[in-house]
Amino acid sequence: MFRSAICFTIALSAIFLIFSSCNKREFVSERNLDFNRQWRFLEDSIEGAQKADFDDSPWRLLDMPHDWSAEDFKVEVENHVGPFVKNLPMGHDVGYLRGGTGWYRKAFVVDQENAGKEVLLHFDGVMGEMTLWVNGAEAGSHVYGYTPFYFNITRYLNAPGQVNFIAMRVYKPNQDSRWFTGAGMYRTVEISYLDQVHVSIWGLGIKSQVNEDSSANVHLELKVENIVEIEREISVITEIIDTDGSIVHFEPEILKVPPSGRSQISLQGNLQNPILWNPDQPVLYTAKVKLFEDGRQIDEYVQDFGIRTITYSAEAGFAINGKNVLLKGACIHHDNGLLGAAAFRRAEERKVQIMKENGYNAIRTSHNPPSKYFLEACDRLGMLVIDEAFDMWVKPKRKNDYHRHFEQWWKSDLQSMVLRDRNHPSIIMWSFGNEVQERADPEGVEIGKKCIEAIHEMDDTRPITQAVCGFWDNPGKVWDDSAPAFEILDISGYNYQWAEYESDHAKYPDRIMYGSETFPLEALENWQMVEKHPYIIGDFVWTGMDYIGESGIGHSIYPNPDDQQVFLMPWPTYLAWCGDIDIIGNKKPQSYYRDVVWDESKLEILVHEPNTSDHPEVTSKWGWPNEFPSWSWEGYGGIPLQVRVFSAHPSVRLELNGEVIGEKKIRESDNLTAVFEVPYAPGTLKAVAFHENEILAEKVLHTAGLPAYIELKPDATEIAAGTGEVVFIQATSLDEYGNLLDKYQAEAQVIVEGPGTLIAAGNASPVLQGSFQDEHFSFYNGKALIVVRSTGEAGLISVALTDGGLESQVLNIRATDK
Repeated sequence: MFRSAICFTIALSAIFLIFSSCNKREFVSERNLDFNRQWRFLEDSIEGAQKADFDDSPWRLLDMPHDWSAEDFKVEVENHVGPFVKNLPMGHDVGYLRGGTGWYRKAFVVDQENAGKEVLLHFDGVMGEMTLWVNGAEAGSHVYGYTPFYFNITRYLNAPGQVNFIAMRVYKPNQDSRWFTGAGMYRTVEISYLDQVHVSIWGLGIKSQVNEDSSANVHLELKVENIVEIEREISVITEIIDTDGSIVHFEPEILKVPPSGRSQISLQGNLQNPILWNPDQPVLYTAKVKLFEDGRQIDEYVQDFGIRTITYSAEAGFAINGKNVLLKGACIHHDNGLLGAAAFRRAEERKVQIMKENGYNAIRTSHNPPSKYFLEACDRLGMLVIDEAFDMWVKPKRKNDYHRHFEQWWKSDLQSMVLRDRNHPSIIMWSFGNEVQERADPEGVEIGKKCIEAIHEMDDTRPITQAVCGFWDNPGKVWDDSAPAFEILDISGYNYQWAEYESDHAKYPDRIMYGSETFPLEALENWQMVEKHPYIIGDFVWTGMDYIGESGIGHSIYPNPDDQQVFLMPWPTYLAWCGDIDIIGNKKPQSYYRDVVWDESKLEILVHEPNTSDHPEVTSKWGWPNEFPSWSWEGYGGIPLQVRVFSAHPSVRLELNGEVIGEKKIRESDNLTAVFEVPYAPGTLKAVAFHENEILAEKVLHTAGLPAYIELKPDATEIAAGTGEVVFIQATSLDEYGNLLDKYQAEAQVIVEGPGTLIAAGNASPVLQGSFQDEHFSFYNGKALIVVRSTGEAGLISVALTDGGLESQVLNIRATDK
């Protein structure tokens, strides 16, 4: 795919021969080894568990990732329903899932071959305020649950061959967030054994420049640190590897690293005709840096990256590799639905995959840094990312939130995000805040400037943004008062303010804008602005996927007119219910409308449920009317139902059982919508889009018959045998013709046998229904989800499902050692 611009010379070959001959054995990198297995856990605030001789044998033995807040209570009491707490103060924020204190412990031995090595523990995220002890000695602490961190634990370890004990206390306070966070070691844990001279953690930064001759200059900034108190001289060998295995070698470099210090070196190379990373062709390269001392390899650092350019201006809009891109965006919280916050690699990848399949090309990680698995998936699948750091600064949104730690921790947390994430080609913007109360105050602007400076110290290749909302949180201020917040930004995020775009452009013609949060009901208005004006580069709906917490923010209800209007819904609602996609991965009604707005579909039909209330429907700003792509309404024969047909074509016709109900013109002023009243009769409802006499598109809804079978559809029939491996299985109720039974809500039972274990089963209902892990669960709208985890052994995993009325279904999944 490319040819090396740096040819092997006789001298270079000689160097490699020397290095090869001096190595007594082949070098094996021991960076970032899996450290997720065999932890002991206790959910309790006991004392003394940090001691090396503490008896943890009664504790549970489990593997990471782990979120205790989504697990059933060990002891059930009256106000517990599975993992949910009915009377949890401010429980609607977090979906009634608990915080508290948890302890983790793990025993491990450093092998003799790693004697003299530096030992580092890496945490991609621990939800809560954590403290780590090694053999009874305190080794470090961390407070922000979303940022990665690591500890060098070498000086606390026993001699090689002896057992070491790690203990971690995690305190996750309640009322610390406006949404569900999870609790515990919910992301991956790794361990590294490094030479006393090694590449620093996140110590390789990669930049590229595409030239007019279609070549690319690749610039690597490498940081190397030396633990010992003598100067060390090392050789640096660098290569770039293509997807087909072709290699470009950089010129070897000599680097002197001072005693107990660090050195930095710049490495340069040139690639001929590289394939540029973009959302439609997400090609990745691999940089491999090797350190040698006296001909012996002592370290190896491997980093995937992409080669691409981004440009942006109010006149030309946003472009990748010179091609304009309109951001079809979604805001996404970090949880994984029925799994709680547990960030399994496949769960994170699946989330990105689902969004990509539904037409999105961009995600805003609201309002915190995501897992490394999430970003790796975005790189591989071609999803653009706004990487966001904070939801608050000094002023609180909840009494126990991060504002208590901001002044001490903000810079290290922000820079750890940027350092870990800077080589991901998927990331197109850094965001340092969302709806921060002091955003436009003089002190807030100064905080913003410091955040920008801190980001630029780590990475100067991307624009910087924040999401700014109207002043609901600052009574007396008006929209124009937001100007100081925007003045310091490269690209300006507007939360729910599309009506201000054009007037703001007249005042600030150089300001680049995007909808950092927008309402589902205003999808067309927002997208029309994006298509019309180059200075508006995208639209990010709140939200792309449903999430736990902010319970019922997307409600649509039939209240008594005398009732006070509500923002959130009470117990037992636990989901936000505002996502285009539900928590088990299926389209919700608003997603079909968005498909038409974004030209992902030419024609869609939604049917409003019969209103059996005496009161009119009230839909929240984040909600959607109670309508569905369904023509199964048993018991409502002859009752008129509202049918909405969405299309960008000029005319639509609606037919029921072959008879024409009516024809209507569709204009943009109609929001791409034609509305019909249709007396319900079972059969076939068909919409036809046409122009003059030419049929342009058709969409059909069928009345479903009796339940015939449950379809089990796994996202893989073969997985690796590893405790971090999971498979997602969609369960769908169908009639004999394969039509979805969207009113089916029967109870079911799933039994898993073989080298697998059930870790989640349930549905997408916004109303909590008990345990996430119990083998008994219910369908909702005809669908459910089952998640199975490998035990680590190879073999055949059997998943059997029965609902008590239909024939049992059995699915086999093979776990392999490959």
